[in-house]
Amino acid sequence: MSDFRYCKLTREWTLFAPERLKRPSDLHNKKDVYLGEIIHEKCPFDMGKEEFTPNEITRISQDGKWQCRVVPNLYNALSIDVQSKSSRESFFETYSGFGAHEVVIETPNHEKQIWDFDYNDFLNYFTIIKERAVNLQKDDRFAYLSVFKNYGKDAGASMSHSHSQIMALPFLPKKIKEEIVYKKEYFNEHKRALMDDIVYEELNYQKNIISQNSEFVLFCPYASKFAFEAKIVSKKKLSSITEFSKTDLSALCDITKEFFSKFHKSLGEMSFNMIIKNAPYEEYNDKTKEYFRFYIEIKPRIYKQAGFELDSNMYINVMLPEDAAKIYKESK
Repeated sequence: MSDFRYCKLTREWTLFAPERLKRPSDLHNKKDVYLGEIIHEKCPFDMGKEEFTPNEITRISQDGKWQCRVVPNLYNALSIDVQSKSSRESFFETYSGFGAHEVVIETPNHEKQIWDFDYNDFLNYFTIIKERAVNLQKDDRFAYLSVFKNYGKDAGASMSHSHSQIMALPFLPKKIKEEIVYKKEYFNEHKRALMDDIVYEELNYQKNIISQNSEFVLFCPYASKFAFEAKIVSKKKLSSITEFSKTDLSALCDITKEFFSKFHKSLGEMSFNMIIKNAPYEEYNDKTKEYFRFYIEIKPRIYKQAGFELDSNMYINVMLPEDAAKIYKESK
């Protein structure tokens, strides 16, 4: 039977229609072919090809060799070199493309993907993201930081070498601004963070929980928009990776490593988007920890959006989260 489920975080409905599910064999080990992909010998993200990327911003090294590095995006959507200003032509308003657009090259190994990462790979990855988040926050022209990873052409990636992107914006996107207002209102009414209540409900429901440790909980959200969607949420009052201690980073590495091992065993080389959600820079202060929780979303791209989703802004999900969580948990 189909049913609608309401997400308290997004305030949107998802239609669950399990009868539309493809055969499991159609889902497993789907491998993307990158259209126009740069062949391995010419990949600018490989060790020894550093001259083919823009000037490096930062790196983490071991034994004199880089393990993770950040460079400006060569095909940037935003530029820090332009003046931040708005202008108007007749009735139409524009804003200069000011901002930062960076690439995190997660590993020097061209063949290594995130499900192959060991603990140190994840530690390098999250440490360098924290470093960039802290440094970009010092520029008071930035209001919001978007940190994301696209894997596979169905998720918008154009290169197979494992990498993520960082974009700093001079204003809050409408959706983010509405989210912050809602979370503040929720806290003012209930004296609890919205995400804390969602985690509490998921832990009591239990069916959607994949794993947890002392600092984080991993689950498939009750009203997931995407089949096999998962969230990693902080149990502590942490609103941004900029606040993380070494213990927090270590626990995040452990649970992220565990998840992607299960992801690969369950779905193979499936396209996905991973979004690392930090509190915005705008109006960030000590009180932010009361209403905003750090979390990571992983959205597998098994099915494409079609007319119904575009018309209604409501997603159809063919996989119940409790079934997805069970598949993840049973993967060894």
